[in-house]
Amino acid sequence: MADFYGTPEVVTDLREDGVLIMRINRPEKRNAINAVTSAAMEEIMNKAEKDNRVRVIIVTGTGEKAFCAGEDLSELSSGGECMTVTDHGFGGLTDRLCPKPVICAVNGVAAGGGMEIAVSCDIVVAAEHARFGLTEPKVGLIASTGGLVRMARDVPRKAAMEMLLTARLVYAAEAKEIGFVNYVVPAEEVMDKALELATTIAKNAPLSLKFTKQIVHAASQMSEEDAMRYCDAAYRFIEKTEDGIEGPAAFVEKRTPNWQGK
Repeated sequence: MADFYGTPEVVTDLREDGVLIMRINRPEKRNAINAVTSAAMEEIMNKAEKDNRVRVIIVTGTGEKAFCAGEDLSELSSGGECMTVTDHGFGGLTDRLCPKPVICAVNGVAAGGGMEIAVSCDIVVAAEHARFGLTEPKVGLIASTGGLVRMARDVPRKAAMEMLLTARLVYAAEAKEIGFVNYVVPAEEVMDKALELATTIAKNAPLSLKFTKQIVHAASQMSEEDAMRYCDAAYRFIEKTEDGIEGPAAFVEKRTPNWQGK
């Protein structure tokens, strides 16, 4: 493993298989994010998007008590302004359509902005004891960096409304039942499961993953006819790329493909 532009607040490990682990490292603050931490996450994600060595990203937190308790409210500006929203949202993630798959390994409580980060990721693996909640109404705020929007789109209306209006925390099993968690596993297996998924994904063609993500996100905002046209146009483009030629050739020759990401 190798450090990837990590900081004391955001520890990173880039594995040889292309899996980048980004760990929020403020356990004494329940991994709550302040301006310095958010800026570091933004910078790491910006560099990861452009670095061909990075194939899949796992976001997690230090310890077992909390994945991320949201914004560090003790560090609001003197006027009460949020200091943690970067060019790509809270923690550099909530307003980002990353071209690479992002997995959230939720090792404990994901509250407020912590849950907003989790639901902005492509796949969520949660420890059995993990809890989720958009708790902003308890402190007179709202989940403004994607949480409300994604819950409205991804979760049945009544379930979303109950959770949002009560601002309560739900355990991982209920979160999976509602539909915004993929896997619930014992605490000691969270990273193992996240890495299992990441290594499987990393074997696939980078361009294929990029276009798959783009199409899935765009399709919900298009008519079915327009989405089908977009998908077809993407296919016509990708089949002529180096990876689009390499993949079928490797399959026929029964060898591992050598992806170039172009």
